[in-house]
Amino acid sequence: MRDQTTEGQLRRELDLILTRIERHERIALVEAHSEGARLVGDMFADAQVVASRNLDALSYERLSRRAKELTNALERVREGSYGICEECGGTIPQARRRALPGVTTCVQCQERGESLRARSQPVEWTVRRPRPRHKSGRQDEART
Repeated sequence: MRDQTTEGQLRRELDLILTRIERHERIALVEAHSEGARLVGDMFADAQVVASRNLDALSYERLSRRAKELTNALERVREGSYGICEECGGTIPQARRRALPGVTTCVQCQERGESLRARSQPVEWTVRRPRPRHKSGRQDEART
């Protein structure tokens, strides 16, 4: 399913993402050289600097993940498997590919996979009901 338009669109988007990643790397390098100057000893100002760095790291991570998805999509275009669901072998609709260029599954297989993952997730926490209170306002003691 090789499509020159699709390949060109993926390549342009990947180039934009790589440009943004390079910009992040340059900014991080400049900030690393001036790190001592940025921390001023004011707890709130320092917290803002740390929060900003954390947001930058998350943005960089998101961009890197997107670049990998687009690179993989371009490889699938070259192989002729772009637009073919990895699970069922059916065709992934063009609208879905346009909205999510890195997508590897059709909607039905995506939903089935998400449903299976949701059912296999361990319960992280359970809701506990508070113990009833006496008229005095004290909680009942746990009885065993």
